[in-house]
Amino acid sequence: MHQMFSVPWSLAPNFLGLDPREQLIGLELMLIVLLATNIVVLLMKLRVTRNARLSLQEVEDTLEDVSAQEAVLREVAKHANDGLVYQDMNARILWANPAYCRTMGWELEDILGRRPQEFCFPEEVRPTAEEVENFVFDPESYEFKQLVRRLNIRKNGERFWHEFNLSLVEPRPGDRRVILVSRDVTPQVLREQELERARAELHHAAHHDALTGLNNRTAFLDATDRILSAPRAQDRTMGLLYIDLDHFKAVNDTHGHGAGDRLLCHVAAAIRAMLGERDLACRMGGDEFVVACPGVTDFDTLQHVADGLLDRIRTPIPWGETTLVCNASLGIALSDGMAMTAEDLIRSADFALYEAKRPGAPNIARYDAELHSRQEAENALMEEFATCLDRDAVDFVYQPILDARTGKIRSFETLARWTRESGEVVAPDRFLPYAARLNRMADIDFAAIRATSALVADLEKRGHRIRGAFNTSSEALAHPDFMARLEFEAREAGLSSEALVAEVLETTFFGPDTTDSLAAARINELRKQGFSVYLDDFGVGYAGLAHLGQLDVSGVKLDRSLVANVVHDRSARIITTSILRLCDELGVGTLAEGIETAEQAEFLYRHGCYRLQGFGIARPMPRDDVIALVESGAPIVIPSEGSQIPRSA
Repeated sequence: MHQMFSVPWSLAPNFLGLDPREQLIGLELMLIVLLATNIVVLLMKLRVTRNARLSLQEVEDTLEDVSAQEAVLREVAKHANDGLVYQDMNARILWANPAYCRTMGWELEDILGRRPQEFCFPEEVRPTAEEVENFVFDPESYEFKQLVRRLNIRKNGERFWHEFNLSLVEPRPGDRRVILVSRDVTPQVLREQELERARAELHHAAHHDALTGLNNRTAFLDATDRILSAPRAQDRTMGLLYIDLDHFKAVNDTHGHGAGDRLLCHVAAAIRAMLGERDLACRMGGDEFVVACPGVTDFDTLQHVADGLLDRIRTPIPWGETTLVCNASLGIALSDGMAMTAEDLIRSADFALYEAKRPGAPNIARYDAELHSRQEAENALMEEFATCLDRDAVDFVYQPILDARTGKIRSFETLARWTRESGEVVAPDRFLPYAARLNRMADIDFAAIRATSALVADLEKRGHRIRGAFNTSSEALAHPDFMARLEFEAREAGLSSEALVAEVLETTFFGPDTTDSLAAARINELRKQGFSVYLDDFGVGYAGLAHLGQLDVSGVKLDRSLVANVVHDRSARIITTSILRLCDELGVGTLAEGIETAEQAEFLYRHGCYRLQGFGIARPMPRDDVIALVESGAPIVIPSEGSQIPRSA
């Protein structure tokens, strides 16, 4: 017990001199004061004791909360899907959760005290024992700032991709530890690798010819233009060879398309064998090739290249029980450092090529001053075409498009034609470049819209719902009156917007961001007004698969270069089926042009492409012949040595 508070008698009041009664009262008062003082002291001690008990209870409650939280955290770590590892600064494992042990294939007791570097890396990248022993974490390294992905190996030898990040903690001041959080990302890595392979294949397909592997026209023009637009004249020097195979059609007709393809690959190999380090090669289409030789400044050097190339092309190649022999004609031209485009230089070489193909002419012709004069005459022809445009005298023919599910003609494409006053028919690939150079493509497009609308309306009056497609250039899309004129022509013909289809070339969309381009905005406007929009020559131009999700198109038109090889060429089949699958997933329609055989049609039909166009179905024809074909309802028979495609869905 605590000692009661007392007052020394030396401090007590002096009661001497008082009567006994007063002394007694004084003593009582003194005792009362002493008692009150002790009571106050006891109350203070009781209050302190009560506060101490409350504080103790709070501490106990806190400890219980901490224990509960630790239990929760232990359960979370135990059942987490991600691997968790607690390590010292030398990477020794102090603890790991079950997920990490499952991922690595080890039991916890087998890895405690060990470093992951000892067992997680494949042998070819595993650090040495000395490196492992001397390892110390560096908190400033990138591993503490971002996710890291590495190839690891499980206890059973299986390789997998491990993704992890590191965090630095201090459970006690000055005592640093590292927490590793990891997961097996092998499925994700495999998907990424597959997508990257597909992207590389599609990128290659978008810039290369599917059959020969050479650059396609788009890639070639882009690379050549960069050289020809160099600031200094000496850096713009270039020689160019335009190569056209002689009697190539006869090879196809006599030995089949397989022999023709073999011959084209032979020519591509001959070109590759002659290419210098900076040279560029391209298959322009069909049996035409172009080779650019940067730095060449004289015809003699270019002639030497052409002679060597021609010798290689003429080398016989075996084909079954026979031998194929090929010859070629070449037109060569020089830039002379002048400022020009690749198209300008190609036109010069192409003009020389026509000279080389004249009867009795040598196989190689130079674009010299004489040929330049002749080209001036060609310019006069271009002026004549401009007059034709001024008089609205361009003609149109129409190529039917088959719905393979029904065997019926359900649409057609309108194609421009020019017949001179002399009666000479000028091919589109000759006069359309004139129109482009004259900036008159929009005039042809507007005329095509009128002709298309008129024929669709005529067929509707006869009870046939046939859609009409017209080609739309970038110049027409950029025209401020394009939408107004299109809607006017449809309205005048009494047509709904669903009856008309605008076909737009991939090359309309330059640059990586198509969503901000004027052409893309115009296409969105077309779609909002109910018109269909198809991407023409798909697979050889700029847009490619990556842009399908950005462009609001109704469908794509597979280029004939893909269709031509789809039966016999594995790469063409892979690319074509990839495009068809993606279009199906995106809800984008498909149409294939260049159909010549039933085998091509059957392949495309089996893979979900039902709208087919090509000479094997019908050649371009006058409007009256289209009406007669639709009215007759005659079945379309595609030439083939095998079976025909089904005629019902």
